[in-house]
Parts: sequence; C-alpha cells; structure tokens
Amino acid sequence: MSPPKVERWVLTPHAAIRMEERGISPSELALVVEHPDLAIPQGPKWIFAKRLAGRRDNLVAAVLLERKERGVWVVLSVLVRFEKRR
Repeated sequence: MSPPKVERWVLTPHAAIRMEERGISPSELALVVEHPDLAIPQGPKWIFAKRLAGRRDNLVAAVLLERKERGVWVVLSVLVRFEKRR
C-alpha cells in the first residue's frame, strides 16, 4: 500500500511538546510528514518515518490521523529511534 499524500497538517499540543523534548525542528518534521521513507498503516492512523541527515537517533517518526471532514492530517506524536515491528 502506498502512503497517502499529506499536504495539509497540524500539530497537537502533545506532538509539539514531544518535538521540543526530542529536538525535532519544524523543517525536519515537514520532511518526515511530506516525504516519508516508510509509511505504516495502523488502523485509522499512519506512522511515517524518515532517516534524517545529521541525526544519530534515526528513524524519526510521526503518528498521523486523517481528519477527512476537514481535509487535514493531525500529527498526534513524534518519535525518535523508531523501529518497525517484525
């Protein structure tokens, strides 16, 4: 399954806090959300992950939920050192 194209997205307060705690910049998060290396469906949610140059804690990941009625994706949380379950 190919990843959905995410063009419009917003952060939850939780995601913004996690970005700050994990040192993820807005431009890094934009790369993860808009150009993921890996996209995993998790029921109604998606996990997008990307290797980012200069970071030792790869993969950086974002958990997203589509709000179809508003045409926007919501970033619920962000993670570092993400590993796909085997």
